[in-house]
Amino acid sequence: MSDTDLIPDHQATVNRLMERLSNFAQEIGMSGTDAREIINRVIASEPSAGDGDVMVMARTWMLIALE
Repeated sequence: MSDTDLIPDHQATVNRLMERLSNFAQEIGMSGTDAREIINRVIASEPSAGDGDVMVMARTWMLIALE
């Protein structure tokens, strides 16, 4: 069992946050695939974090990934 299997509705959460962060990812020139992977990793690293916190961390990780 993977870490993401432990989080209820993990994929639904990823999809919801991907919709909300897709414009940001496009603006910084990041592919949707890379953005989705970062969102997955953020959720896996902080499974109890709310959407707002995950979005802040995901934006930060996306910017770091571009360096």
